[in-house]
Amino acid sequence: MAKCDKCGSDMVIKVGRYGNFTACSNFPECKNILKDKKTGPPPEKTGEKCDKCGEGEFLIRDGKFGKFKACSRYPQCKNTRKMESHTQ
Repeated sequence: MAKCDKCGSDMVIKVGRYGNFTACSNFPECKNILKDKKTGPPPEKTGEKCDKCGEGEFLIRDGKFGKFKACSRYPQCKNTRKMESHTQ
């Protein structure tokens, strides 16, 4: 089992609102957390070039407010766009 790099206690896997994360078992005295890397499929490519940096392309990503488009060069380029809604 992994140890907390701040206090030395055991780290435990927790399930949160936005997915799994690893937290110190000494909570609330120690508030050390580590976000788990997403293990799902890679982001979907849109084929659209980033209009800000000109090098990356937009990928469809999931955020806490839903899907959005983001430049593939993040964090060098932080360009994002809202997804177009297809309502009639």
